[in-house]
Amino acid sequence: MGRRMGFGPVQLANHAGLARRQVERGRLKGLIPAPALNSGRWSNEQADDVRARRDQIIEVLGTHPGYGASRGAQLLAQTPHLAGKKLEVWACDIEQLAEQGLLEYVGRFEGYALYDELQLSSPTSQMCAALEQIVTERVAWLQASARTDEAAGRCGWGVAEFEKAAEEQGIAAGRFGRWALEDVERLAGNEDLGADILCTDARPGAGGAAPGYPAPGPGVLHRGRMAGAGQPRAAHGVVGRPRPPEGRRGADVPGWQPERAQGHPRGGSGGGPGDQARPALSAAGLRPSGIAAATIVRAFVDELRETFDLPVWARFANLDNRWLIDWEPGLDGAPSRDDVAALLAGNPVTSRFADGIQLLSKQGTAIHWARRMLQPGVACVLDTETHAWWGRVMEIAVVDAATGEVLLESLVNPQIPVTEDSFDLHKITDAMVADAPTWDQVLPEVLRVTAGRKILTYDAEYDKTVILSDCLRVEADPQHLREKDHWGCIMRRRSDWEGMRDFLPLGGGHRALEDARAALEMLTSLASAPGWVLERQEEKVSA
Repeated sequence: MGRRMGFGPVQLANHAGLARRQVERGRLKGLIPAPALNSGRWSNEQADDVRARRDQIIEVLGTHPGYGASRGAQLLAQTPHLAGKKLEVWACDIEQLAEQGLLEYVGRFEGYALYDELQLSSPTSQMCAALEQIVTERVAWLQASARTDEAAGRCGWGVAEFEKAAEEQGIAAGRFGRWALEDVERLAGNEDLGADILCTDARPGAGGAAPGYPAPGPGVLHRGRMAGAGQPRAAHGVVGRPRPPEGRRGADVPGWQPERAQGHPRGGSGGGPGDQARPALSAAGLRPSGIAAATIVRAFVDELRETFDLPVWARFANLDNRWLIDWEPGLDGAPSRDDVAALLAGNPVTSRFADGIQLLSKQGTAIHWARRMLQPGVACVLDTETHAWWGRVMEIAVVDAATGEVLLESLVNPQIPVTEDSFDLHKITDAMVADAPTWDQVLPEVLRVTAGRKILTYDAEYDKTVILSDCLRVEADPQHLREKDHWGCIMRRRSDWEGMRDFLPLGGGHRALEDARAALEMLTSLASAPGWVLERQEEKVSA
């Protein structure tokens, strides 16, 4: 029986002992030549050559059909070069690696992309370096962004209000549908948007006006719907020209600028039937609303800036139906909340709106707390490394929060072998602590350097728990270390500053002194106003 006249893809695969996918990939990689016959089939000689080189082809292509992104992430994270780095690799990181041309796409399975098994099992140094950068950038973005509900909450708005405001300002969600915190802060600090989003019934079904606010009248608009039948629809929350407080001339009201309010980018132009402006202040208590409130708050904020020469910012929290005013204190911690409250009470116009203003939001409170903690002699920053998760102390460090001076740094013999997971994290071996003091020997020095100070750690719950557990184990009196009020958590204050419910990792090197210094650096950053506030301040100065 004679030999066949040429081979198709299936015949070639069977003849050479390869899978059909290996023939297809082999052609793409130049391992299998193009068909030589005019019929588009491989010649007998070509087929014999491919069969002779089968082992060489399989060595390059492998035998596995390929892995999906999720399994590929697990494989790469477990390779020797990356396992020690404890990278948390996600499926999206694998997809991005492939987009950069560093990981080969080999096919699809049930709609999912498959990637080269050999590359995933034995990545090149270039792949590893690129993956580390991809993971670093992803983690940085997650820390610098927020989910939609978190972003809306930070502004004090509902999700629908936030998304509408973002669209109007040309701000779009980024990767994973998350919003850059910088953009969120700009929205939160936009006093004009606050005036726009402010409505008289802060909650659906509230039965008309919110407490202390005038009931909706003809021509008063709620965001996205009309509050009076038969009235013209404006693009955004106000119809007509805002008026000064009832019974007073506009010139008598500090900061009242009707031309500025009428020119508000979200204000109505008026002129239609039923064009009646909402009263700027209610008859009862001269309670301002809408743009009038924004104007009054803005004037008071300007007064604070001029008085203290410090960054001051405000935003309207729609969910709480109030304005939030924050400021960065000076190095001495002034002005305090009481100082500003006194100024507010002494302002003849703004004082009538005091119940609609909250001095210091969670972010502002975190800033003032951090500034107090940085005062000389007030606090110290502590960190521990343990033999196991929630285990015995293996290393401890304490630094002065005001100066950064190292008050204590010591290895500690936990009198028990370190676990593999903890060693992988901090690299402290049993041999390193063999001659180190035990906890009962270290405790007196810990008590001495922390006495009379607030003890700050990045995760106070963890460090406080492992220290008290060790004190209980060695039957030692923890003294002031047992008092909850003596501890402060930088991580929780950071979440307040960022406006997030999630707790963000510190990102230190997992040695006690290095992490204590990283926590102090974080504390120092929390004592400052957000970047957009400082940028706006610089713009005002340059103008």
